[in-house]
Amino acid sequence: MHHKFYLSLLLAVTVLFSSCTADDSTPSIDYSIKSDDHLKILSQYDNGWIKEAKHIYSEDQPIHEVTYHENGFIKSAKVYNFYHDRELYMEVRRDEQNRPLWSKYYTPEGDVWFETEYENGLVSEKIVYSELGTSIHTYTNGEINSIEFISSNGRDKSMTTYDLETAVKTVKITENSEMILEQQFNGQDDFGSGILTSNHAPKANPFDEPQNGYLTIGTSFMHSPIWQFNANPKDDVIAYRKYAGLHPPASKFAVQHAVNFEMYQSIIEQYPYTEDQVLILGYKENEGNAAIIDVSRDERLAIDAERLEDPDLFALKYGDQYVNKIHYGKNLIVVGALRNMPTHVTAIEQVNKVAQKRMNDILNGTNLVSENEMEILNKVWFEVKLFSTFKNQRNGILLEDTEDYQAALEEFTAAEPEIIQYEYKKFEHLVQ
Repeated sequence: MHHKFYLSLLLAVTVLFSSCTADDSTPSIDYSIKSDDHLKILSQYDNGWIKEAKHIYSEDQPIHEVTYHENGFIKSAKVYNFYHDRELYMEVRRDEQNRPLWSKYYTPEGDVWFETEYENGLVSEKIVYSELGTSIHTYTNGEINSIEFISSNGRDKSMTTYDLETAVKTVKITENSEMILEQQFNGQDDFGSGILTSNHAPKANPFDEPQNGYLTIGTSFMHSPIWQFNANPKDDVIAYRKYAGLHPPASKFAVQHAVNFEMYQSIIEQYPYTEDQVLILGYKENEGNAAIIDVSRDERLAIDAERLEDPDLFALKYGDQYVNKIHYGKNLIVVGALRNMPTHVTAIEQVNKVAQKRMNDILNGTNLVSENEMEILNKVWFEVKLFSTFKNQRNGILLEDTEDYQAALEEFTAAEPEIIQYEYKKFEHLVQ
């Protein structure tokens, strides 16, 4: 791809605002943080920043419950679903260095749907629960090394292991405690690889060396920094695993996406809610895709016949969907987030204007923010981070000046495109 072109395009992002410096005759503005009808301050630090607070829809319906470290990073947060009876939806814990400790996502019924444990800021284990069973995803230095699925009966299991040095995937299937299938594959997931979508557990591949055809696309999409009411970048990234069928409702999107996509999970857990708004810059590049071709009808019929003969056994071995198409490209998100915002509306507007100009300074090397305006911005917590699909940028790169941004962006544009989405089909559609 024309990386130099995209680099210059991204660096050319310009968002200009007039100066918001007040003259001496302007009445003083109240930058304090106070409780109001929807924000209840439970405790504060000596500098006035929030220690404990909750946002409420009404007295008995919380929206967010949060505790902060003294430096402004989140210590804990509970997020309630705004659209479905305000049930608890997500819970996170982070340390004083803003490293994740653990997170949990909940079903509308209040059960844990998916939970993650972290070690030294990197994911060490993810567990996904469903009526069919439990899948346990384990990691080494943030890279997946095994996924074990244990069915609800406790006897049927599958174990998928990944050799990170040789890129060999091994799948072992056990039925009634007896080994019934063991296969090795080159690459982590390839065309025809099966998956159990309810638990995101990879399975074996029923196809006999499926061929694929590659199509170069060469498209990209970018938008300038815009204000959003949350830091959920679902419109700026594509789901890492796109399963066949209808898209999950908004209340389930994050859970479905976060199971497989560390960058997305990192963003929504660092910014699980917003006090005001966030600035989001998004960049998407589709380099090309490849799809299964030339699978004979006889092979399709044979796979479908095996599925119909014993659906439960087939699902244990191959799951319910398979990789039909693989998309290659890049994804980048820049987030500018504000916390410990003042309560007074005039102060909020002033902080937002300065934050927008500060974002522009970082992205474009301008010098729009005056010393007086920086004093205003320093009254709140403001952070700009760059996230991308590449491993060393998944947890975010802090951008304090334009040199930080250019260095991170150059690393992003110089890297080769990678897999940004697996697209699946249902096995029952093989012969349709």
